[in-house]
Amino acid sequence: MSEKSRHIPATVKNPGVLAQRRAELVDVATQLFLRNGFHKTSIREIARACSFNVASLYMYVTSKEDILFLVAQRIVDEKAASLGDIFSEGDDPVAAYILAFQRYCRIIDKYRQGVKLLYREMDVLPSDRQTTILESEIAVHELFREIIDHGIQDGRFRPVNSGLAAQNTVFLAHMWSLKHWSLKREMTFEEFLEAQTAFLMSTLLPKDLATGPNTRLNKIASTKRA
Repeated sequence: MSEKSRHIPATVKNPGVLAQRRAELVDVATQLFLRNGFHKTSIREIARACSFNVASLYMYVTSKEDILFLVAQRIVDEKAASLGDIFSEGDDPVAAYILAFQRYCRIIDKYRQGVKLLYREMDVLPSDRQTTILESEIAVHELFREIIDHGIQDGRFRPVNSGLAAQNTVFLAHMWSLKHWSLKREMTFEEFLEAQTAFLMSTLLPKDLATGPNTRLNKIASTKRA
């Protein structure tokens, strides 16, 4: 990610104050954008819902697009911090896959509203900022693909299409955000996490490990936690 694409102008020089105010902006604006839509939400409405006025708001951002990109930046940074060193040559690919998936799901849960918002409104951002977000998504996909490829090479996973399996992995994590209105009626997040882990592993592990009531899969899925 280039520093240019990350840069959001601000006149406030105190990094602590800047981070605090921007975090408030992100939280407030996310709710307003989801409720009213990005284009129908004004800067004035966002400022009224925050603890500072319109003039002060422009000390931290220059536009609504800046705020939307801050929503994305927070998620992108969390992905990098949580998943950046999760897999190395020689690691157990089964354990690494479960750990990566469950950590990623926890990021989606933490920023569930922001993920949903980006699915809906990302196309309003300039192309360089869209590229920044997409590059982060590609990096997650490539991480899962690498782990799956290692698992196939080691005989731990079935010889599946690793690219498609990686896409399925990412999308099933996002489901907690996109279908939360329905899923929350059926299960808690922890139940979702365990069920999706078991489902994905049943598609990757050889059949003798992925079936039956007391398989290694059940033990792995129930003991590995992010």
